[in-house]
Amino acid sequence: PPRTVYQDPVTIIRIQSDSKAGQGHTHPATVSLDAMRYVLHGMRIQSRNSVVPSILTGEASLVAAFSQDEQSVLGPHLSRALAEARPDELITFYRRISTPATGLAITSGGLFVHGRHLYVILANNRTLPSEGMSQSIVSEIDPVDSPLLPISRTAFRATFVPAISVVPEDERWIWPYIDQGRVVVIDLVQMGRDIRALPSQTSP
Repeated sequence: PPRTVYQDPVTIIRIQSDSKAGQGHTHPATVSLDAMRYVLHGMRIQSRNSVVPSILTGEASLVAAFSQDEQSVLGPHLSRALAEARPDELITFYRRISTPATGLAITSGGLFVHGRHLYVILANNRTLPSEGMSQSIVSEIDPVDSPLLPISRTAFRATFVPAISVVPEDERWIWPYIDQGRVVVIDLVQMGRDIRALPSQTSP
């Protein structure tokens, strides 16, 4: 059964078995708290349904996947979970968001380290439990026990900035998933260079 690393009324982080781990992930893995926060800060979503593309790129604009508060809450526990995981396991996260405008929404997914690459699966991002009902699903979905299950399969794709840290699909080990557009693979070595370069970018 999954092992719970952290749980509060709106957040659950677990370590669970990964039947698709192949020869095994690179766990336990060391991803520092600063690096994990950098990952969460850089995660973006891009609407697949946007009718107002960017004037400059012709594509839908990118939106931050995690708020500052979510980065602070999730970062330490995700970092610790990777350090406790075994090669045949991955980490899952689940978070409920409730706003007066939209009501209950779900952000969930998972992550693991494979070689020098960090895989982040963003299954849902502020997704309403009712969004799947437009795709022949007869009831609302709350993936609290299945954080990797996408409620809606058409709403968005995931990416990361800066894009230089993203591993192209033809250069990565493919982890089978229902929507590869929500699997972001980050080169931890390149990301480390980006993090070390930050102070020089902010100096006069």
